[in-house]
Amino acid sequence: MGAQVGGGGSACAACKHQRRKCEKGCELANYFPSEKMKEFKAVHKVFGVSNLAKMIKENSTEQARHRAAATLTWEAEWRKKEPVEGCYKEVEMLRCEILRLRELLARCTCGKSDGFRVVDYSNGYWGLGGVVILNEQQVLVNGMNTWNQLV
Repeated sequence: MGAQVGGGGSACAACKHQRRKCEKGCELANYFPSEKMKEFKAVHKVFGVSNLAKMIKENSTEQARHRAAATLTWEAEWRKKEPVEGCYKEVEMLRCEILRLRELLARCTCGKSDGFRVVDYSNGYWGLGGVVILNEQQVLVNGMNTWNQLV
């Protein structure tokens, strides 16, 4: 998208890194143009050039290939920040945030006239456990009373 395909003016980041001429059919030129050298180096360090090319080629559409390149870049950047946990740490932080927000939503949607309401998120996208509002003072999440943490 706007980036020159191999064979244009300057070599792509992959070809520059490998110190070779960027050929017309260069597989990585669209995803790592010359101005994305920093991103390419991070991805290269984690995945290597041949694995990177394979993972991008496995996608059937151009849009999916661009998404794969962006995702691999994101993952490699996280690996630089967190060498041990990588992007897993961010995913876990987001899971905790989603659970906290679901608890808060369950608390806000609990009707005072009902006495109790059950909100089940056990089949949620992240596989989080259920949230059960027993009454206006008790919220159980995975069997643990978390009302004091919400207030």
